Amino acid sequence: MKARDRVDLFRPGDSAHPVATDAMVLGVTGVEDPLTGGLLLALPPRAAKTAVQPVPEGYAIVIRPSG
Repeated sequence: MKARDRVDLFRPGDSAHPVATDAMVLGVTGVEDPLTGGLLLALPPRAAKTAVQPVPEGYAIVIRPSG
């Protein structure tokens, strides 16, 4: 995963209703440890408001590599 890749963002267990689709990855944090790492995403305002609400189990993503 790298900057400029695209992802779809989902709440776990709700694959029918994505939080965001085709969101651009701006940055990747904690690449040494996938359990503590994170993604910085470019999201439209409505998706950003949803994504900042804490979710105990985190989020699921579908990666759309940029090539």
